[in-house]
Parts: sequence; structure tokens; C-alpha cells
Amino acid sequence: MKKGWLMKFSLLSISLVLTSAGAISGNIPAMAKTFSNESLSSVEMLTTIPALMVVIFVLLSSFIAKWIGQKQTVILGLVIALISGLVPVFSNDFTVILVSRATLGVGFGLFNSLAVSMISDYFTGDERAQLIGFQSAFQGLGTAIMTYVAGQLLKVDWHVTFWIYAIILPILALFILFVPSPKADVDKKSGNSTKSVKQSTNLQVIGYVLLLFVVLIIYMGVQVKLALLFTSNGYGTATDAANIISIMSIGSMLAGFAFGTIFKVIRRYTIPVAMVLMAVSFFILSVSSSVVLSGVGGVLTGISFSLIVPYLFNQVSVVSPKGSATLSTSLLLVGSNLGSSFSPYGLAILGNLSGTNSVNGVFMAGGIVLAIMAVIGLVFVTSRNKNRKNVVKEG
Repeated sequence: MKKGWLMKFSLLSISLVLTSAGAISGNIPAMAKTFSNESLSSVEMLTTIPALMVVIFVLLSSFIAKWIGQKQTVILGLVIALISGLVPVFSNDFTVILVSRATLGVGFGLFNSLAVSMISDYFTGDERAQLIGFQSAFQGLGTAIMTYVAGQLLKVDWHVTFWIYAIILPILALFILFVPSPKADVDKKSGNSTKSVKQSTNLQVIGYVLLLFVVLIIYMGVQVKLALLFTSNGYGTATDAANIISIMSIGSMLAGFAFGTIFKVIRRYTIPVAMVLMAVSFFILSVSSSVVLSGVGGVLTGISFSLIVPYLFNQVSVVSPKGSATLSTSLLLVGSNLGSSFSPYGLAILGNLSGTNSVNGVFMAGGIVLAIMAVIGLVFVTSRNKNRKNVVKEG
């Protein structure tokens, strides 16, 4: 049965809030004044603790979904995120707010992997690839909107900014009304399910997880080092860097929406092509001496990254063992989050590899690593295509 646009939008809409934990980061100075008895690092933890809980509950979500069903797990996660997200609106107790922020991460973690794997339950082929690209774009769109709205609400009071999480209520209603239970959930309820398949993984999935882990470490170099690149070379300010990162996010979002079309053209060459693009962007940043040229490098980074991520999520749904798509997606998300978390250490290693202490050296080393990965990816894809052609000839 062909799925309608309302069902697709309702399924994609849960991704609007997935990466919104940092949308209230602008609150930190105001909250630090309110909680003057707490250290600044403790207050900053309000923006970082959700990510820690996401990593934990992303791994648990596949087992919870197996127990209560995928749709019910998403609903549970949305309800938890809605309630915990709004708690700071009404509380002045730091401990209560900290716990609520951790619980927000629990809610997001419960449906993070399902936001991708459920697409594979309903759609196949090019339509699935297109929607996974949309899912990535919806994350960026949601974060951009919620960050902007939170910034405007901050003019009133930092408590008021947390009303941004009220958006979860209509998302919850849409999901309940228009997203049907996956076939596995229906079979379980009716008693027609066969013996449950134990979720497992394989080398291909692990390889994709490691690939995303490394890519995230390098990609975060733009987020972490761009302001330093500008100020240390004297051709831009931290504000210029923030503006470029915003433009980069828009480029990334647009690339996510276009992923389905791009995938139809380049197929298995998506990773090598994206790696080449990102390598070029890092080389541009390493030699740039103007804000405009650095902006080009930043936008290329965002575009290339938004080709890599949907491709990997689409592929794990294809290559994962039967009945293990949710676990495979969860592992990929863990690799992504760990890559972001360890990026300062990875970037320090890149700096050492460059043989210099300059931030330009970090970008140059990152570009070289990406170029090497692009060549390896191209060799791998080409050899696999040759093997397939030989099998067809022998058949």
C-alpha cells in the first residue's frame, strides 16, 4: 500500500526534536547567574547531559522496542521528552532541572534509532533512501527553528525558553494518529508472530560504525576550530565563524532533502564522492585567507557530511542481519555520538600528525586523512562491482 504524505510527514516529524538538546545553550549565562552557587561547568552540563543519556538509551531502545513494540517505544520516548523538557519552565531547583535534562536525553534516546529504522519498516529502495535523507534534514531544520525561537524567548526569561519543547505535543498527536504500527508489532499483538529473532550485528555494520566515528571526529573540526582559525590568522572574528557554521547547517539541510535524488545518480559511489568533497573543503580551509573562501569550505563540509550520514543509515538497514535494523541503527548512532565526544582528542592527534601546532595544520591533516579514506572507498566499491559482474558472467 502506497503511504500518504501525511503518514510520511508524521513519521519524519519526530526527528525535528532529536538534536534540540543544545537549542537552549544560549541560556547558560543567565542560568549561571540564577544558580550562582553552582560551578559554571555544572551549569554547562545542562546542555551536555542529554547526549550522555541518549548514548545509553539508544542501545537499550532496540530491546525495549522488542518488548513493548516500536510505535509504543516512540510514544513513550515522546511523552518522557515532553514532560521532562517542560520541567525547567516551572522549577528553580538546579537538581530538579539537571535530572529533567538527563531524562530528556532518555526520551530522545528511546526513539532516536527508531526514527531511522522505522522508515525501513515501511519503505524500500529509492523511496527509503530519499526519506532517510529527509530524516537527516528534518533534524537540522528542527534544531535551527528551536534554537532561533529559544533565542527570541530568552529576551523574556530563561525559564520561558524551555517552552520550545511544547512542539513535541503536536508531533506526538501526529505520530499516534497517522503512523501505523509496523507489521512486527501487529503480528506480536495478534499472536501471529513467529519465534523472535535475536538481534545481532556483522562486520559490515561494525565497519560503517567505525567509519562514522572517524568522520565525526574530523567533521567536528569545523565546529570546534573555525573560530580559532579565523582569529589566529587575523582575517575574521568568532562572529564570522558562527555565521559560516549557520550557513553550513542550511547547506547541510538542503543536501539532506536532495539526498534521494543524488543517491539515484551516484549510488555506491556516494561515500567516495562525499569524502572527496569533504577533503577538498578541508584543504580550502587550511589555505584560506578570507572569510568568503572559508565560507565555501564550510558549506562544502556541510553538504558532504549530509551525503555520508543518510547513506550509512540507509546501508545499515540493507546489510544488517534479519530483524536487527534497530540495533544496527543504534550502533551507528553510538558511533556518531562517541565521535563527537572524542573529537577534541582526535583533533589533537591530527595536529600532531601535521607536525605543527597551527590550526591550519589540523585542517590539512584532516583533508589528507579524508583523501586517503576516499581512495580506499573507491577501491573497495570498484572491486566489489567487478566481483558482482564476474558472478553474473559465471551465472
